[in-house]
Amino acid sequence: MKREQEHRLVNLLFVTDKNLKRTIEKRAEGTGVYRSQHRLLMILGRNPDISQTMLAEKLEISPAAVTVSLKKLEKSGYIARQCSEEDNRINRVVITPKGQDVIEQSINYFREMDYAFFEGFSEEEKNLLENMLERVATNSEKYYQML
Repeated sequence: MKREQEHRLVNLLFVTDKNLKRTIEKRAEGTGVYRSQHRLLMILGRNPDISQTMLAEKLEISPAAVTVSLKKLEKSGYIARQCSEEDNRINRVVITPKGQDVIEQSINYFREMDYAFFEGFSEEEKNLLENMLERVATNSEKYYQML
């Protein structure tokens, strides 16, 4: 019985993850940015001086994939590249006003999602769930590192 419950719980995590991704994709439709590009843009917004290598690490993708996404974002006008004043060989990625609009829109969408996902939960329930999910996240990371 215990293993069946653990399986159901993991399945619920999958379903929740799927619902979260689908919701983000649906909300991102209006921005003109795909979910993967959206995530990259949000990271750039929080880390304006991040390198492409660090972006790749945060996104857990190859530097080449970051380059492709950045080119698409640049072509669509969400970001621009500027030469570094200190070193002409280094290009900085800057968010354009169009990109900043997407980020601000997204922040509002995420706040709305946060509220919708936890509608009807008491503060006590949210605190309990947060503690339990932190433990699940820690356990899953330990298991991953062990593999």
